[in-house]
Amino acid sequence: MSHPGHSSVAHKSGPHALHGLPVEDYRLGNASTGLSDLTRKVLRNLQDYGWYITLQKTLAYLLRSIYFRQTYRIYRIKLDEPKPSDDLNRHNFTFKILTPQNVDMIAQIETIAEWMRGQLAEALVDGQLCLVALDGDQVAGFNLINFNHATLVLVNLRKKLRRDFAWSEHIAVKKEFRKTGLGSQLRIRIFQELKKRGIRRLYGGTLRSNIASLSLARSVGFREIGDIHYRKFLSFEKWRYKRVRG
Repeated sequence: MSHPGHSSVAHKSGPHALHGLPVEDYRLGNASTGLSDLTRKVLRNLQDYGWYITLQKTLAYLLRSIYFRQTYRIYRIKLDEPKPSDDLNRHNFTFKILTPQNVDMIAQIETIAEWMRGQLAEALVDGQLCLVALDGDQVAGFNLINFNHATLVLVNLRKKLRRDFAWSEHIAVKKEFRKTGLGSQLRIRIFQELKKRGIRRLYGGTLRSNIASLSLARSVGFREIGDIHYRKFLSFEKWRYKRVRG
């Protein structure tokens, strides 16, 4: 329940968040709300967190139409630098680069990440890269990479990328496959694939409160570089960028 629900004129301050990228083409992305989205999010959170946390998140989701704030942390890795070693053969997962023809896998991914419903096949046609981890025929996890834009959905912002940069659009591991090291395997295999394609830097981000996601990023060599502080009151939106000194 973390997507901003309204798109309007943005009021921006501070330097650009992704160091080295062109400063033009900052613009708000599209975020959707609605009863069907809320229902899916509630059911998903019930499965993952139980009633108490789900109730807290649902109330926050409903109140955000009036006031909403959160902080999004940006991280970066230089792909030509040495990476942490990892056993890429453990747990017998099969890894595959997704194509638009893999209809069943696309449907599974869109169930894992609800915000991608109806969008993933088109993203693949447009040139995005999706690495999938399979347990038999079941999607255990995936990492989606965008070569054109950094789409910071959680703070409703989009930015054009340089030709040798990429953005980690989404990484997810299904609940039953967590704590198996799969997240690290996905990351390291993506590093290898991107390096072969001439990508020098990979950026990503998550809510600053998402400790598990930040821990994974740190463990595979990402460096945290800044926070985007986002606020929305009624139709007024504002964000500011603050560098992280590491």
